[in-house]
Amino acid sequence: MNPDDLSRKRKKIALIYSGSCLLLLLAGFLYWLLCWRYFEYTDDAYVGGNLVVITPLRPGFITAIHTDDSFLVEEGQLLVDLDPTDSEIAFEAAKENLAQVVREVCQSFHQVFAYAAERKIKKAEYIRAVQDFQHREDVLEAGGVSLEDYEHATAALRATFFSLKWTEALYDKAISLVRGTTIRDHPLVKSAADRLREAWVQLYRTQIFSPVEGLTAQRTIQVGMWVTAGQPLMSVIPLDQIWVNANFKETQLKHMRLGQSVKITSDLYGREVVFHGTIVGLPGGAGNAFSLLPPQNLSGNWIKIVQRLPVRVALDPEELKSHPLRVGLSMEATVDLRDQEGLLVPDSPAGSPTYETPVYALEEQGDLYLIDTIIRENLDPLLARYEETPFYPRRRNNE
Repeated sequence: MNPDDLSRKRKKIALIYSGSCLLLLLAGFLYWLLCWRYFEYTDDAYVGGNLVVITPLRPGFITAIHTDDSFLVEEGQLLVDLDPTDSEIAFEAAKENLAQVVREVCQSFHQVFAYAAERKIKKAEYIRAVQDFQHREDVLEAGGVSLEDYEHATAALRATFFSLKWTEALYDKAISLVRGTTIRDHPLVKSAADRLREAWVQLYRTQIFSPVEGLTAQRTIQVGMWVTAGQPLMSVIPLDQIWVNANFKETQLKHMRLGQSVKITSDLYGREVVFHGTIVGLPGGAGNAFSLLPPQNLSGNWIKIVQRLPVRVALDPEELKSHPLRVGLSMEATVDLRDQEGLLVPDSPAGSPTYETPVYALEEQGDLYLIDTIIRENLDPLLARYEETPFYPRRRNNE
């Protein structure tokens, strides 16, 4: 091949190579212009979720453990038993105390009736003493009675007067304990009932139930171990309360809005399984602001570091059911920025997640049926009308 042909061939190859490069650059530019610039990607993303720490509300020895790490527990399932001996003793004492208090309150009601009858007796005695005194006073000057008899009548009048006053004071004292109240709502009965509820709650708390459904983790206890109130025993991870925290650079957040769609893949399932999520929360601060030792950038040798901020992404519950995730797994997230209708900051608290459990409702209520039974069993049948009807005694001048 002569040099001219070789030169032409090289020029042709160079032209083809240059044209190919230009086409690749043009295709890359068009891809960026039409598609790529509307997406933000990060591989610094992790699965987040609620870790419900199980702690006792009272101290005690562990007598039984009903689950272990990695096992599923249901909401309300018994997890741990504590020794109930001292709580059972206190519970029985509280029941006996409530029964005794109900009887004492019934006695207080009867005491009012007893003093009311005694007042009438003392009043009659006082009236008789007044009449005896007046009769002797009328005939004293005529010599119809002796001076000694008159003095005895005067002393009897004084004695019956103050005896009546004493009985009336006792009557008022007895009324002050029951006026305007019922037996069931009497302060002493309610106080004893509250003590019984407290004893019942302490006995109830010797059994620790799961507040949510999920997988157990971080079991740190053994049978026979002494635990204190508030000590972590284990955790329950509800698998339906899972989200992704995608850590984007601050330079990537300019066009991110609430409601934008996110495609997520995990290292666990690979790129064959794609999760579809939605941005539900943009962070209120960078991660370094919440660190144990926040950075102080006041020195002269300050170096700027691009910060990352956690963007919260909600996942499709149905996809989570078919491909469960675990807290802490690594994820890759790609945000579609084309939808710019969303907000940067929520304008209302609506849409915030709510977590609740009915497991402690029975504990908060206490054993009201037991309290009602004890009151009824120890209530005097003669005072049944005052069980729920307030007692208002008649005024003195109406008796």
